[in-house]
Order: sequence, then structure tokens, then C-alpha cells
Amino acid sequence: MADEDSFSDDDEQLDIPDNTKHILSIQLGQVDIDCWFHSPYIDADEGSNEKNRIVDKLFICEFCLRYFSDNRKYHRHTNECNYRHPPGRKIYEDPNGLCVYEVDGIASQLYCQCLCLLAKLFLERKTIYFDVSPFLFYVLVETDKRMKNVQHIIGYFSKEKLSDECYNLACLMILPHYQRNGFGRFLISLSYELTKLEKKTGSPEKPLSALGQMTYKSYWQATILTKLEEYRRSQVHASVTQLSIDTGICADDIVQTLIDLRLAHIGKSTVENNYRQQEPRDQRHRRRFKSNVDIDQCDNNNNTLDLTAVLAIDEDLLHTNFIRLSNRKSSVKSDEHNFDPRYLRFTSRR
Repeated sequence: MADEDSFSDDDEQLDIPDNTKHILSIQLGQVDIDCWFHSPYIDADEGSNEKNRIVDKLFICEFCLRYFSDNRKYHRHTNECNYRHPPGRKIYEDPNGLCVYEVDGIASQLYCQCLCLLAKLFLERKTIYFDVSPFLFYVLVETDKRMKNVQHIIGYFSKEKLSDECYNLACLMILPHYQRNGFGRFLISLSYELTKLEKKTGSPEKPLSALGQMTYKSYWQATILTKLEEYRRSQVHASVTQLSIDTGICADDIVQTLIDLRLAHIGKSTVENNYRQQEPRDQRHRRRFKSNVDIDQCDNNNNTLDLTAVLAIDEDLLHTNFIRLSNRKSSVKSDEHNFDPRYLRFTSRR
């Protein structure tokens, strides 16, 4: 299977609609899904100018994402559609049948616009549907167990090609019937791995939704705790800058995560001394990692900490948090899907 191909209609694009409709459900391939939010799909088949019309079901091709309000036209299209996976180039493929395609918003404009419209059905705050040119889309699919040349869409994340704020993720969506299987975390892990390969650090676009905040906090805590435990075992003195480089997570997010975990105290040296004095006597012997962040040590987001900022990490508390994390991982269901960077095939963009 070729890693790079494109739709024959890449030069097509959707016009901004002057009429929208409320869709109750969609049929995506063989799956019926109830819709959560309004998405401005155009009634291209009927050419209707009727606004706020209720549509019981919209039929969407799961491969090219073209949509139809008429079931007969949809089935006619599925018999003619030659595509069995997203356009773009395959950058990830693992033995479990998970693949990721990198799709350029310029090269595959129509596909990306349809992908955004699909995402809006399940994301309340999504606002970009038609201006997809500045974005790259990373589409996660699952290979059909019976037909190996067929791949079913699971979800995606997008990011700006050029971000002044060094955001590495703009939007993330997992289809409802694939949720609670670790795919959101899978895509977050991929976003940071791509960031590290670009020798940068990054952060998702803010503000995060409540669910997004919870998901990212969980990812940041697990990633940072794991890395700190590696440092502890290797007797390496950690710094915010080194953590940022090794994880791809920007310094601000690292510092905030350490504070949330109560592993760190940020402040001037006098504050740090007060912090020590307030410890119970039987805990004063605890060893700590310390890191003063130099003014010339900043990440790609221009996140610099004050020269007098001190990061102190309690090793005993770190170990306790790491054990708690390990227990949580062992209680997670075994079929949760994990990203494995060994199967990433990332090459320089043309």
C-alpha cells in the first residue's frame, strides 16, 4: 500500500454555508452514531434554503467522508468510492493494526473540511471547519480484521503548520464508539513525539475544555513521574529544562504539573528556606533534587523562570506518587491502546 496518495478532487473545497441543519444521527460506514452538537453541514443534495431543519440521519462515507442526506445516493457512492483509508502519507503502523496518516490541509482540502464538520458533531467548542489550509491533520485508523486493505477511522488531531506559540495540538476528536479505549492518550503521545523529533517543546492550544484539561493533566503527570523516576534511579539531578527536552512538554506545563503533584515548590530562596522549616522534623532528612533554571535555559515557547526560582523535589514523595501511578496503570483494562514510538515512520516533509 502506498504511503502517499491524494484524492483526485483535492482542488475542491466547501463553500461557507448560508443554510445549516440540525442532525440527530449519522451513519458512518456500518455504525450509527447519535450526534451531540450542531455542525454546519450544507444540504448539497436537495439545495434547500430551509433553515434549522431537523435531519434524522446523515450518511457519511467512512473513507472519503463525503456526506449524503439520501440513502440511495450514499449507497451508490460507496459502490463507486475507491478509497479505503485517509489521503496523505502513513507515518505510523503497529502490529495491532493501528495506523496514522498525516494529511495536509492544502493538499486534501475537501477531506479535511469534511473531517472538521464530522468533529463538530461531537465537539462543542470547535470553530474552524473551512479554513483548513494552515493545518496538518493526523488521522488514526484501525485496520479491518477481515479485509486488510480496509481501515476504519477512529479519530484525529490537528495542529498548525507554523505556530508562534509553539502549540503542538489544536483540536482532538475520538469518535464516540471508540472512546474510553486510550485513543485520546495515544494521539496526545504522538503529538509530543512529533514535537521531540522536531527538536522543540510544545503545548496544546488553550483554553482546554474540562475533559481536555483532565486528559492532559493525567498525561503530563504520568509522563513526568515516569521520567523523574528514571532520573532518580540513575541518580541524575533533574532540571526543568532537561525534563522539557526529554518529554517535549513545555516548561510552564512541567512546572504546573510538579506543583499540582506537590512535588515542587517554586519561589525565591527565602521562600524555599521557609518551606523547609515548615516540614515535620522526622521528614527533614528527606533527600531532594534541586534545580536553578538559568536565564539562558528556556524552551521553544520562550518560557523562562525567574533567576531565583528554585525547584525542589522530595524523593520519597516522588516514589509514593510513582507507586500510585503504577497501581493505576495495572488497574486499567488490558485492551487499552498505547502509542509505541518504535513504529513511527517520520521523515522530513517535502
